[in-house]
Amino acid sequence: MRSFPKFPASLLATALLGSMVLTSAAQAAVEVTSDPASYNDKVSAIHNSFGKDTLVRTSVSIDDLENMQKTVKANAAELENQKRTISDQARLIEELKRSSGSSSSSNNSELSNLKRTVSEQERDLNNLGKQVEDLKRSSGSSSSSSSSELSNLKREVSDQDRTIDQLKRTVEDLGRKVK
Repeated sequence: MRSFPKFPASLLATALLGSMVLTSAAQAAVEVTSDPASYNDKVSAIHNSFGKDTLVRTSVSIDDLENMQKTVKANAAELENQKRTISDQARLIEELKRSSGSSSSSNNSELSNLKRTVSEQERDLNNLGKQVEDLKRSSGSSSSSSSSELSNLKREVSDQDRTIDQLKRTVEDLGRKVK
């Protein structure tokens, strides 16, 4: 049995390219060397024109290829970063959805409590107003103790009125937030 020597693929490619160059040496001056490529060297390509393959120079340089490689790596890293950001944002949105469901029920409870408090304070305010009217009717304007009681009651009614207004605004704000 006959044994054939094994050649590396790069040696075969170089030999093939060399034989192509040698056969068309009359047409073009192409020299194949093992020197490393320079950054401004241009990449060659095989062009097929009507069944005939020819070696042509392209406008793509070695530097262009290296820059493209760097850009691809940078884009891949940026893509991974964007994927992580999107994943984090999706997780945060899910957490917000879950927490807003539980917080809306607690907000509803707080809102009900505040409405109840406002109603109670309105009743108290109405009662104080009635007491003030009763005092006005039952007491004369010359009585100093009735006058001071009346002033105290007026002050208390005024304070209660301000507190109710503040609570109403708070209830309205919470109502808007719950919606």
